[in-house]
Amino acid sequence: MMNKPIEISLLSRFRPELMGTAMLMVMLFHVGGMRCDTIAYAVSRCGNVGVDMFLFLSGIGLWFAWVKNQSLRHFFYRRYIRIYPAWLVMACLYYLPLYAAGKMTAAYTAAEILVNWGFWERDELTFWFIPSIMMLYTVAPAYMELIRRHPAYRWLPVCFMTLSVLIQYWPPLHGTVGHLEIFFSRIPIFLLGINAGLWVKEQRAWPASSVWLVLVMFVLSAVACVNFEYGLRPRFPLFIERMVYIPLSVSMMLLLSMAFDRAPRRILKALSFVGGISLELYLIHIHFVLKYLQPYRMGYWLTALAMIALSTALAWLLHRLIDLAVSKLPEK
Repeated sequence: MMNKPIEISLLSRFRPELMGTAMLMVMLFHVGGMRCDTIAYAVSRCGNVGVDMFLFLSGIGLWFAWVKNQSLRHFFYRRYIRIYPAWLVMACLYYLPLYAAGKMTAAYTAAEILVNWGFWERDELTFWFIPSIMMLYTVAPAYMELIRRHPAYRWLPVCFMTLSVLIQYWPPLHGTVGHLEIFFSRIPIFLLGINAGLWVKEQRAWPASSVWLVLVMFVLSAVACVNFEYGLRPRFPLFIERMVYIPLSVSMMLLLSMAFDRAPRRILKALSFVGGISLELYLIHIHFVLKYLQPYRMGYWLTALAMIALSTALAWLLHRLIDLAVSKLPEK
């Protein structure tokens, strides 16, 4: 691995496997239950970087889709038909019981189910990734067309990193959108994924000596994140760690893709399967599985394994049902 060029196209070739890895990291991040003063706890908390891996890989996929077909109607249909049906099913299962219990008005329940309004209004994190990714999909065509016509605007991710700092520290912005830090601090990695789509499509490669650069980037960012989680978190706003997630996620995916190039087929097949139902796993694993396992206090790893097994079975079933329903719709 150390004497081979880094083929950027591997990020596309192993995209399902990388998404499966990212989903497993996110699920392990959500389990909780470890002692907060251990390195193992800090490492598990770094699983949050799986979100950034998803966004980067999504950006790559969007660039491919846009270059292939620049019809806005086709673009939005293909993006939303993957997310919205599964979202509607699980959002109804979650929010309608709250409405029935008198905890939400009919109007607010409808707003939650349609666009997860609680996230935008007050940073309700129940399903925060869904409204975030749908918003990013909405603006992605404009960004892709901008950088296609004016390549210099590929530097916009740096501007959004600066914006994250302003949102944290400039009172006018902080008071207006400060509660959406988790969304704004993830915009740079999404745009970087779109930028990388060109490199992937052109099958660019970095020289073998670049492996050392990627390793240094991975080690430095991993050490930084582990230390943030191990004791520095109370001293710094969370968005600073999210900025470190950017080099951590990119370097980790490059190293993983190189390792996957030599990995056993059965491991790749399992990770690809998880990646294929990652949306459904995200929607199901916390509020419909983990919530009911935690009272048994089985310990971190037993809880994690049970959650992954049950969530995977339910996610696969939901995925199949949605696929059957969507397959009957006319192709756009």
